[in-house]
Amino acid sequence: MTTSPLLYTLMGLLFGTTLLALGMAMGFWMARRGASGELANAARATLEQQNMLALMRNMATWTNDFAGDFTRYQSKMESLSRVAADGKTASTKEGVQELLDQIVSANEALQSRLNNAEQKLENQTKQLAGYLTEARTDALTGLANRKAFDQKLDECFQKWQQSKAMFSLAMIDVDHFKKVNDTYGHPAGDAVLREMATRLSEIKHDSLLVARYGGEEFAVLINGSETEAAELMERVRKNIAGKTFEADGVSIPVTMSCGVSRILSEDRVGKLVRRADEALYSAKMGGRNRVFVHNGTLCSGLGSTSNDPTVSATPKSDPLPVSNDLEERIRSKFDHIIEKETNRLS
Repeated sequence: MTTSPLLYTLMGLLFGTTLLALGMAMGFWMARRGASGELANAARATLEQQNMLALMRNMATWTNDFAGDFTRYQSKMESLSRVAADGKTASTKEGVQELLDQIVSANEALQSRLNNAEQKLENQTKQLAGYLTEARTDALTGLANRKAFDQKLDECFQKWQQSKAMFSLAMIDVDHFKKVNDTYGHPAGDAVLREMATRLSEIKHDSLLVARYGGEEFAVLINGSETEAAELMERVRKNIAGKTFEADGVSIPVTMSCGVSRILSEDRVGKLVRRADEALYSAKMGGRNRVFVHNGTLCSGLGSTSNDPTVSATPKSDPLPVSNDLEERIRSKFDHIIEKETNRLS
């Protein structure tokens, strides 16, 4: 008499899944420790650590208990097998019946423990899945966080190396965000970031990932060339500038600056991010509320812009007018500097 191979398979899957869950739990805790800076204080980090360690202890205790149950079952089956093999106890009808009753009882007991274990494993898996989702989500905006963005960027880069699947990166910054906080308060600033996240999330594009990169900066990964990505972000820019943001009954004018670049041959992830950052810097230095594109050699602006609704200490006041001729000469000089510096750095 031998234990069913299917039962061994189930036990192996159960223990393997448990070990995987424990590994995921430890990875989650370490990730949270590494990325807890901006929105999590020391008390929250300590509580999360305690909750995670408690979950791991419970899983370890449950795994050990079930392992003990299975070991006892194996011992019971081996004992009954020896009894059946010697032919003494099973020589009569009553003896055979008693032996079968013991086997059925042992199987039922183990099946009950297995059912309970499967339910516990399902519950623990759901809990871990919730932790992992939280670990990759920005708490304020609900977007993917920097960790999730970095992982997705690596995935895109690997696909690029394998199949040359073109993708572009857009870096976005909320213009004059410090003035928003200073003028309307930090709760209003948080509301602006949440609304920005909502509008960015409405973008419809193939395999798009929108993430909060940090502070008032966002990142968007887009399949396609830098031209396609820039045109998409230009539509977003116009949408942002065309509608004020509402916070506590106050209308706040908001604009965004954006820098776009695509992956290039013999490229690295760091270079792509640097080019998108340079394009973003160019957009801000070029007057804000603009989309700039880095083509691998130099940065250039895309489209026209409306007047930048700069947030002032008195929101209802109008900005001082600037002559079109002077503005054009300043931008021409700036574009020349950008081109010169970009050529020097490349």
